[in-house]
Amino acid sequence: GRHGHPRTMVTHAWDNVFSHLVAAVVADALGKKDYEGVVEMLVNRHFDSLSRQLEIRQISNESYWICAFCVNQHSAICNSFGQPPDDPKDFARWDRSRRDSVSDEAYPTCDCTTTKYLNGTPELCEINKFDDMMAHLSKVVPDLRQLVAVDQKFILFSRAWCVAELVEASMSEIPQNVEIYSNRPFRANDAEALFIYAKLAKLTVLDCKASRQEDKDAILARIPGIPRFDAQLQEIILGTHGLLCRKFVGFGLLDAAVRTARRSLEVAKSNTDENSSTE
Repeated sequence: GRHGHPRTMVTHAWDNVFSHLVAAVVADALGKKDYEGVVEMLVNRHFDSLSRQLEIRQISNESYWICAFCVNQHSAICNSFGQPPDDPKDFARWDRSRRDSVSDEAYPTCDCTTTKYLNGTPELCEINKFDDMMAHLSKVVPDLRQLVAVDQKFILFSRAWCVAELVEASMSEIPQNVEIYSNRPFRANDAEALFIYAKLAKLTVLDCKASRQEDKDAILARIPGIPRFDAQLQEIILGTHGLLCRKFVGFGLLDAAVRTARRSLEVAKSNTDENSSTE
């Protein structure tokens, strides 16, 4: 390998399967539009074949910035899964994420003595610097780009850190490339596709999740206007030149209905907030 600044920053959800994250990075390096085939090669242990493909393209030494490796997790979250959520649905998701999907046993936490720095010490905390890191890299790496490694369930777009990184990259004019599991387009008569499309079309950062509520609060505090942020997020994901604009085929007729439903939700939420403030 070689030392130097990474040319690509990877945005990914920690809920994703690790082999799929690796496959997304390799697929991006190979210029593929999806990573399903690379997953198959990894599962079947065709490592030499993948290495040869990377060497042929002369990109085997390309470096990627992945937070799981580049951020010292021992200085922040290695000893805990975060505060258990009060909401039953959120608790179920939180509990699922801390357990082995096969044995159902909780993952062991780390017992290292490394000092932890979280939201209470923002200057020393490593996990709250994504915007500073992106700003720094965009200055020292002229051709910096962002890889959006989307999981099969599109959970990435419901994670607060991930959507914040998407908007930050867009605002900084950092080129973005998306890798999805399969490049086969969704069809409007597919029930699963309809569900995913509706979820993405009504997406708001207010509903996004973070492992720690303090992290979400810190992210929201940085956003000067939620409606404008949400609109930009929608444009990044489903806009004319959005990351997923070619994934959904025949969904144009649904767009007006989804947008109307979203406006209704926003009005209802606004009325609820006003009623709460007057009580």
